[in-house]
Amino acid sequence: MRILREWIHRLLATLLPGRSNDDLEEELRLHLELAAEDGRRRGLSSADSARAARLKAGGASQAMDAVRDQRGLPWVDDLARDVRHGFRTLGHTPMFTAIALLTLALGIGANAAIFTIVNGVILRPLGYPTPEQLMYLTAEFPTRGLTRNAVSVPEYMEFRQINQSFAAVGAYTTGGGGYTTGEVNLTAGDRPLRVRSVSVDAYLLNTLGVQPALGRFFSEQETARWSGTLAPPIAILSHELWQTAFGGQPVVGKTVEVEGRAHEILGIMPPGADVMDNRTQIWLPLWVHPNAARQRGSHVLYVIARLKDGVTAEAAQTELNSLLNNWGERVGTKDHVPTNGPVRPADHILQLRPLQDAIVGNATRSIWVLQAAVGFVLLIVCANLANLVMAHAESRRREFVVRAALGASRGRLLRQTMTEGVLLSGAGGMLGLCLAYAAVQALIRADPNSMPRISDVVIDVPVLLVALGLSTGTALLFGLALVGHRVSGLVTALKEGGERGASGAGRYHIRRTLMMGEVALAVMLVISAGLLIRTVYNLTSVDAGFDRSRLVTFSMTLPMATSEPDTRAQAYQRVLERLRAAPGVQGTTVMSGLPPNRPPDAIATRIENYTAADGRPVEVIDYYQFVMGDYFETMGIPIVAGRGFERTDIASQGKMVVVNETLANRIWKGQNPIGQRLRPNLSGAIGASDNPWHTVIGVAKDVKQRGIEHSAGTELYVSLNQHGISPATMNVVLRTTLPPAALSGTLERLVREVDPAVPIVRLRDMESVFAESIRRPRLLAQLLGTFAGLALLLAAVGTYGVLSYMVTQRRREIGIRMALGAARSSVIALVMKQGIQATIVGVIVGLAGAFGVNRLMTSLLFGVQPTDAATMAAVIATITIVATIACWLPAWRASQLDPNVVLRTD
Repeated sequence: MRILREWIHRLLATLLPGRSNDDLEEELRLHLELAAEDGRRRGLSSADSARAARLKAGGASQAMDAVRDQRGLPWVDDLARDVRHGFRTLGHTPMFTAIALLTLALGIGANAAIFTIVNGVILRPLGYPTPEQLMYLTAEFPTRGLTRNAVSVPEYMEFRQINQSFAAVGAYTTGGGGYTTGEVNLTAGDRPLRVRSVSVDAYLLNTLGVQPALGRFFSEQETARWSGTLAPPIAILSHELWQTAFGGQPVVGKTVEVEGRAHEILGIMPPGADVMDNRTQIWLPLWVHPNAARQRGSHVLYVIARLKDGVTAEAAQTELNSLLNNWGERVGTKDHVPTNGPVRPADHILQLRPLQDAIVGNATRSIWVLQAAVGFVLLIVCANLANLVMAHAESRRREFVVRAALGASRGRLLRQTMTEGVLLSGAGGMLGLCLAYAAVQALIRADPNSMPRISDVVIDVPVLLVALGLSTGTALLFGLALVGHRVSGLVTALKEGGERGASGAGRYHIRRTLMMGEVALAVMLVISAGLLIRTVYNLTSVDAGFDRSRLVTFSMTLPMATSEPDTRAQAYQRVLERLRAAPGVQGTTVMSGLPPNRPPDAIATRIENYTAADGRPVEVIDYYQFVMGDYFETMGIPIVAGRGFERTDIASQGKMVVVNETLANRIWKGQNPIGQRLRPNLSGAIGASDNPWHTVIGVAKDVKQRGIEHSAGTELYVSLNQHGISPATMNVVLRTTLPPAALSGTLERLVREVDPAVPIVRLRDMESVFAESIRRPRLLAQLLGTFAGLALLLAAVGTYGVLSYMVTQRRREIGIRMALGAARSSVIALVMKQGIQATIVGVIVGLAGAFGVNRLMTSLLFGVQPTDAATMAAVIATITIVATIACWLPAWRASQLDPNVVLRTD
């Protein structure tokens, strides 16, 4: 307790120096009076006794300092003085302070912003209990290049029964079955809403390990009865939809209209609950059409499984591989079963991957590339800051020489200078965090679909720690090195008596080396950005197979509860008729899948007079496209053989299809596909009552469906006009001279005339759809281009600063040269030579680094190689132009020096 009271008294004495000083002065006065009185008793006069007392005490100020150190915390006083001194010093050089702050803020802000994305998307665990145990099961068709596909219902049931590695296995779907394509119409009060949905079984909710915030989840019986034509009318709301659409009012046990049918709300999900980053708003019971549930070739379910305690992902995959060796024998059938040795197009395997990896997907490499890019920017910032601080040190060199000569210790100078560095880096870090927050929010608002797990991208404690580490690291790494160099050169500076000499030349070489490093890093970044820009250009130049100009599209869903397939077809026909009569509309069509980026259907289809490698007359077709209206004419898809659909086909007894070039070449190699027959699996695809034979009447040009960067898959087109049925959700496309905004009111009115409860969603032009399909590479190119531009600017500033320093250091030499008759052009050439030589070295080093680094980006490129000569040449030309400008400015300033003034002042 005595030690604690002593420290409390010391702290109070430090924090309340006024009171302590008064007490000290009173105590010292009494002490001097007692000493003087003692002297008078020994016979001294009053003046002599007072003088003797003061001499014995050693001086009032020194005595008070000694006592103050004993009673207070002197290091706190020293720190406070250093901080005040640091603020004053930085305030006396506003230009240096502003430039250093801005440089630090840009470097730290860029790194904090990208690390926020890295942390939220890649590093942060999923919001489930023990998320590392969750695995994602998909079907892969290696020979067709199809990955991460759904599994069939029989495969899901069999996997649940025969696996030994998983404690729980569940399934979900976002399309097909009872609830169309992952979105449903919901009525909240009198407002029709289009909300994101997912259909799950009770096993999946148990697998995820989430618990309801209110109410209950689905029971196993409620999600296992696959009979009739519709799923049970029950639902679970997300916490976010409950708050926004229903105001958090009690809704459990009440009914809400979903797809035109009253659904009982069983419960409310906890905040943030989701499946596969779908941003799910309503959870519905899993229901699969009985026809599709029986077919092994109908891949409609996505499966999530939880590992048993102690079982690793590698062990589970090993077990799955062993199951694939004899899956058919285990389940008693050879029909379309997964295998471990796929050789035919219809063969598929089952693949396990961690759930988080499945959610993030190929975005991982892009995000790490951005993190590496901002790391390079930070290195350039540090090099620039080092050059800046060295120049600032030169301006204060005489001050430190004098202070050292007057007795300031090396530690004292180090401590004060480090305090300045910490203040500067701390302020730069805080400003950088503000910039990072603004940048992240702007990115989220601009394109919330540009990256997975966007809701987890927030500035939190790990991001703050990274920003703190960057701030501290820049302050210590460069501050210590620079301060140590500066202090160790004080004796040399006293000997030199000026600003020039061997130490000045050494500092110039250090700065020149830093400049070369900046140029090399900038070259690497600019080349990477150039390759990605070329990639985006190549993607936008790809022929997607249709004419996307002057096309406008929107999606609509007719309630399944209040309509049958035939009445839905009639409703879409009425929509098309009204649209054809609208002003500015030149063509209309309706289609089930919107190109150029949609998931494959992968439906096994019987083909007449065809034998696959397994001896069966069946081929898995990648895409079924169900169309109505003038599809090929409206979309601008050329028919390369035969003809397209015509309105007179409705009266024909025989059913007709159009196939694409890839399907025709794969099935009927060297033969005429016109007149050939196949049997589309309509019952599995759209729930039709039968699967009649269809005759091929035409071959259409290939259309990109799996993404612009992938080759076209096999595709067949079915005219729903002939069948008189339609799925609930369809995409409407118009060829028009008007923009979407001008059509919005007309389209809403026309759709309301058909069904007042149906909203139109995602009204946009096809150019926007195309741009959305390449939004991730476009965003990566934009961000990397921004960082490359910043790096180039910083490298130019660094080049300018180094050459300006060189001109200042060699000012007298330049003056003598000019006095002896050197022309101004030779002075410009002298300075330019120094800068261009350093730039050339930096470019060479940067090119060498780019050859190695850019190979890691190969999977992100399209239509361009990592060593593309045109990109390299363009970057070298750009760097050369920027470096020439940066070198010319200080060279021109050097040529304007007056020799008389220089020699007189120096």
